[in-house]
Amino acid sequence: MCSRVWFVTDRRISQEYPQVQILRALKERCADEDVEFRSLLMDQIVLTISEGQLGLRVEQELVTSYPQVVVVRVPTPWVQSDSDITVLRHLEKMGCRLINRPQAILNCVNKFWTFQELAGHGVPLPDTFSYGGHDNFRKMIDEAEPLGYPVVVKNARGHRGKAVFLARDKHHLTDLCHLIRHDTPYLFQEYIKESHGRDVRVVLVGGRVIGSMLRCSTDGRMQSNCSLGGVGMMCPLSEQGKQLAIEVSNILGMDVCGIDLLQLNDGSFVVCEANANVGFIAFDQACGMDVAGIVADYALSMLPSRLTRKMSLLSVVSSTSETSSEPEVCPVPTGGGGSLPEAVCNMSVGSTSSESDPELAEPSQSSPRQSTAPALPDLPDPAYNFNTLLANEMKLLTE
Repeated sequence: MCSRVWFVTDRRISQEYPQVQILRALKERCADEDVEFRSLLMDQIVLTISEGQLGLRVEQELVTSYPQVVVVRVPTPWVQSDSDITVLRHLEKMGCRLINRPQAILNCVNKFWTFQELAGHGVPLPDTFSYGGHDNFRKMIDEAEPLGYPVVVKNARGHRGKAVFLARDKHHLTDLCHLIRHDTPYLFQEYIKESHGRDVRVVLVGGRVIGSMLRCSTDGRMQSNCSLGGVGMMCPLSEQGKQLAIEVSNILGMDVCGIDLLQLNDGSFVVCEANANVGFIAFDQACGMDVAGIVADYALSMLPSRLTRKMSLLSVVSSTSETSSEPEVCPVPTGGGGSLPEAVCNMSVGSTSSESDPELAEPSQSSPRQSTAPALPDLPDPAYNFNTLLANEMKLLTE
């Protein structure tokens, strides 16, 4: 079966840095791997249901060859369920693997929806209130008093730090009520004073942290967004921060995302926001990374042929692991604990699937699969270490 990857984005953002770079990286990777590639704008796709079957038309032509993987970039604040999500649902129901999936995107369209998904999972969140309807902001001036002052006020669909305010007191909130647009609801959020003007942006691909960046405001404002003049610099992230970002990404069901964390005085973190359409121009510059390349590598790793290959490796590892439980075949190293946990746990956070794909494309033909213990003396290498082979196979899977 021919492997196919599509890149689908919105015309309004198609010329912005992330989309241009992802398109470049996908073209390069697909050409190198002999994968059929196509790039489409959302408004070029026509959805069809003919004779009870889902289908697609593009530029008045019936599409007969569908992609296995579709990388999606849509402007989250403007996503419309009646149009954009309808297209993505259609592709998903046709069997395409979307990166990100429609539900994951919806989980991040509205900031309060994000918190609704995270609530109940033990994720540390600032106390947050919101409301139904478009005209209830004034009612919330009284309802939000338990949050105390100052209080953070955010447009539920705001992005890049826009439509975010720090209300000093009740009178300030009343003034805001007359100035803001009421086309979408606002949320009222507990103010984390110790994180004023700074946060940590964590970027994840495929459930793995690929890097983290400290963002700082340069003009004293609360928002630290680089698009508002903030500066970013690469920073190490504690294990608690990494695990929190991974947990949030998993709960929201996202493949590619940015998680913004606020740090407390004790060094712990709370979640500020999650971004399904994460921008990364400042991140690339600060961390010296190619996020688009990592996204492209991950997309190709999700092709059925690649997944089948990984499952085959997993089967080999599982089989050999059972065999290695016999003492005469796989002696337990001294010094407490084997080499396998160390090999699995000491993954480089910055490693990408581009590093591992060549190895996955040509798995070692010498990987032994012993059925009985007596075969051990026939091994060609007298220094053969079964634990090392097992650790290497597991490393391939985890990378």
